[in-house]
Amino acid sequence: MKEHGVEVVPEKLGSPINFKIIAVIAALVLGFHFLVNYSEDSDSLIYGFSMIIPLSVSIFAFLTSRRYSGTLVYSKAYIIFGVAFLLMFFAELTYFVYEQILDLDPYPSIADVFFFVFYPLIITYLIINLRFFAPKISKSGLFLIIVMPIIVTLIYIYLTILDFGSFDFYYGIIFITAASVTLGLAIHTAKIFKGGLIGTAWLILVVGIILNLFGDTWYYYIEVIGEYSLADPVNLCWYSAYLLILYALYKHKKAF
Repeated sequence: MKEHGVEVVPEKLGSPINFKIIAVIAALVLGFHFLVNYSEDSDSLIYGFSMIIPLSVSIFAFLTSRRYSGTLVYSKAYIIFGVAFLLMFFAELTYFVYEQILDLDPYPSIADVFFFVFYPLIITYLIINLRFFAPKISKSGLFLIIVMPIIVTLIYIYLTILDFGSFDFYYGIIFITAASVTLGLAIHTAKIFKGGLIGTAWLILVVGIILNLFGDTWYYYIEVIGEYSLADPVNLCWYSAYLLILYALYKHKKAF
């Protein structure tokens, strides 16, 4: 619909969750994880999957932005969202080049620049939508946004205290803090979207973002203690997150 000549987003984008698709996503992610743990050429499969999915999310986000060109929120928000996942694709590509082509340790590397910029872009995306749909932050929401980074960072410090003072310890804190700030905001956003305020598509998308950020937080912990591998279960968080976000974007395109 239009308001003063400008198209706005309707208050309710009702669309039920198709749990068959959720089940397919779960089966695909678990099946892929099982495959790479028993495949001789698992690295190529993992890198391919890790690059194709965020690139697909980026493309779909740009298409969604075009679909809602002229709206007060969607167009700008989804361009930012698309750029965020395009940078995620470049991060995965850079990681692949470092490890598989140059035979260099990809942590730390230029890839981390792309990984890090992802967070402020997602924060911007969430804030744009929150300012439109829920401009007033409740005390509980403000508490969550402020306390979540503190709790997550303290847990990280406790779990990696034996590495206190090392480069990896401080390097990890930078990313953990950025991820936890984004995580707190995403959880607050999920609470706002819960109950059909603007549709289940939003809730699925934010759950995908939360799952991705949980994976990031997990990753930086195991990277510090030197236990990360390409076949690590943490990848399940990222794969599930990307596919859930793709499903959410599809629902957004079908909402109008």
